[in-house]
Amino acid sequence: MAAVAIDQYLASILRSNNEDTNEIKLKNGNPDFDLFSIYLENHNKGLHYYSSDVATILYVVSGEAIVKSGEKSLAMKAGNVLLLTENAKYGVESQTQDTVLAKIKFQPGFNYRNFFKDFAYQGSREEKIIKQIVSSLTNEHVLWLKNNQITRASQVMQHIINGYLNNELFARALIGAELTVMIILSIRAQRLVTPASLDKTKFEGSVLDNYIDNHFTDITLTQAAKYFGFNPNYFSNMVKQKTGKSFVSHVDERRMQEARTLLAQPDVSLKEIIGRVGYSSKSFFYKKFNQYYGETPAVMRERLFRQANINLK
Repeated sequence: MAAVAIDQYLASILRSNNEDTNEIKLKNGNPDFDLFSIYLENHNKGLHYYSSDVATILYVVSGEAIVKSGEKSLAMKAGNVLLLTENAKYGVESQTQDTVLAKIKFQPGFNYRNFFKDFAYQGSREEKIIKQIVSSLTNEHVLWLKNNQITRASQVMQHIINGYLNNELFARALIGAELTVMIILSIRAQRLVTPASLDKTKFEGSVLDNYIDNHFTDITLTQAAKYFGFNPNYFSNMVKQKTGKSFVSHVDERRMQEARTLLAQPDVSLKEIIGRVGYSSKSFFYKKFNQYYGETPAVMRERLFRQANINLK
């Protein structure tokens, strides 16, 4: 099964399911696979609250979901990953109609804390980050990794699910390695800079660009300012002063770049592109796109297809 079709395949399972259960277990392609089992969160009515007895990963394949962990309600979007320790309590409070929420439930004995401690440290920075993560998992029993659909970490997650569904050689070894890669990529994306380590006098545009690269589909000035440890007004002025462009301009530019990349892919609809680059309004997207490129998305797509010798007629 192609990894690019995982979301459609899992969605079809949800649509064809008639059981009134909160979770749907996916059939493993290899009956001897013993690392974890994968479930889908059903769209049936009723309360979906859990007290997990094993370490679990929640992965939003598509759509959006509100997941409650402790007293916090987490608005998870496509690509987001949530690590839950054994004995963690959580609830899936709501899902959009197109949501596919996958759950990787590890076998008893799997422990994130030991898993992270096994990472090879290359210096004090890595060790400090691992200690922070282990502390978060120990005290809060949860770690939220805000990847999006197009990050490498999200793509690796789809490979993991695909490997679980199929019966291929050395699947367990490959999936174990991919799990490590996914978590490391996610951690690097979330922790490119910490508020405590960012000197206001040494703020550079590259730091902001790295952050926007990983959050441009779901980002606000207030969230970015909080991440970097600044007051929103101060942060906005500092970005303009240091980079010559406003924060909004940086975000729009990154979204436009991504839109152009997606327009070159014939299997991605314009409606899907608008959502994937972070816009909710078609007219607003068209306005921004025309301002940035001086042509409509349809005109650009036709030109890109022509350059690539793609003929859909």
